[in-house]
Amino acid sequence: PRHLFLLLLLLLLLLLCATLEFSSSSPSNHLYDVGELVPLFVNKVGPFNNPSETYEYYDFPFCTPDPIVRKKESLGEVLNGDRLSNALYEFKFRVDKIDETLCQNKLTIDQFYLDDLPFWGFIGKLEEDGWIPGGGEPNYYLFTHVQFDVLYNGNWIVQVNAFGDPNRAVDITKDVGVDVKFTYYVIWNATKVRFENRMDRYSRASLMPAHRQVHWFSFINSIVVILLLIGLLALLYIRYLRSDLKKYSNATEEDNEVGWKSLQHGDVFRPPPNSSLLFAVVGTGTQLLSCKLLLLCVLLFLALIGTLYPYNHGGLLNCLVLLYALASVFAGYTAASFHGQFAENGW
Repeated sequence: PRHLFLLLLLLLLLLLCATLEFSSSSPSNHLYDVGELVPLFVNKVGPFNNPSETYEYYDFPFCTPDPIVRKKESLGEVLNGDRLSNALYEFKFRVDKIDETLCQNKLTIDQFYLDDLPFWGFIGKLEEDGWIPGGGEPNYYLFTHVQFDVLYNGNWIVQVNAFGDPNRAVDITKDVGVDVKFTYYVIWNATKVRFENRMDRYSRASLMPAHRQVHWFSFINSIVVILLLIGLLALLYIRYLRSDLKKYSNATEEDNEVGWKSLQHGDVFRPPPNSSLLFAVVGTGTQLLSCKLLLLCVLLFLALIGTLYPYNHGGLLNCLVLLYALASVFAGYTAASFHGQFAENGW
């Protein structure tokens, strides 16, 4: 009975520890108690019309924490250009902040991650006067106040939005070095959206048409270069074909068996020169083809079941690299198979 009592007590303690661990706050289970600190990371900075041009957040004169702690990134995040670091913004679960002072500095467009939820905010704007002849000089404004609206359901964070207040904008066109006091709001509101559906808004946003500035000069330049290369190759082929046709038309019956016509039936089974290089190229092409087919099927399946979604910390690139590595099996088999057929000793 004593051993049974100790065993039951041990099981009760283990169950209590598991319950406390499940109910405690952590970035992995996304559960938070009232007043607990929610992790916030800043990511990268770049112009709205050119998403491929990105910079590290603290390369600009932003409000910088001391010290700057950079989050360890996965392979997909590195390939995606993500560079997550800590920030001075403080988010406590379901605790509103009104006119909280951040620092005195200059900001532009930025991207954040709160509890693994990506969100963007404009903290600056550009105005061009189209009524003045010649366009006039553009005016640059800096938002000095940012409002964060966070929606929660129970102990989970469901949605985050950031808004720059245009009524608290400072003109920095002429005097860029002006000292400005930056403040922010954090407003928490309850919602009925379930935690499992919090990524649906990103899937819907990815299906909407994105209006981005097209770089027509680069686009036309690329087309012209491609057309010139195609024309050059066509001229070379036509030149060689004309010379061969002229040679064969002027030759006698005895000299007709020249060039490619002099090939014997057994010559097609001889191994080509540099066969290893040829088979390696064939294997690489097979890998690329199989990778495309695998990528199409697997990614569609993962997207249908909800595993992959946009802005999920480089998950798409992680899957792409993994599928490319798995497709190397087809490349190795194809290259070895062709090599075994042409080699004197077989496999």
